[in-house]
Amino acid sequence: MSEIVEREASGLYPESYGAWAGNPAGVKPNLKLCCDSVWDKTSWKSYQCSRPRGHGPGLAYCKQHDPAAKAARQAANTRRYNQKHNQERYQWYGRQFFDALQQIADGHNDARGLAQQVITKFKEGERK
Repeated sequence: MSEIVEREASGLYPESYGAWAGNPAGVKPNLKLCCDSVWDKTSWKSYQCSRPRGHGPGLAYCKQHDPAAKAARQAANTRRYNQKHNQERYQWYGRQFFDALQQIADGHNDARGLAQQVITKFKEGERK
């Protein structure tokens, strides 16, 4: 990488990675690697991502930690969660729907109004 790109990206890197009471200075950043901090899966310590940089602002991120890629993954996860949640709501509201249908079948005077009431209440909790 050119010296200019490294100097430009160095503003995205913290002063050190993994500082803690046993090592208050931490570890100096390696400007050839991704600037994101990742957590050790077996302890509470964090360290610099070991993947090569080349994506995102200043080319300081790896493909996985590129802020645009992270935002896209988060949006996809949120969309999947909301779809799943909305599908589960049909199971939760099943009894209320059945009760409304039963009232309509028994000759409720305002079937359309009752149905609209139940549907409106159902849609209030829908996630978008």
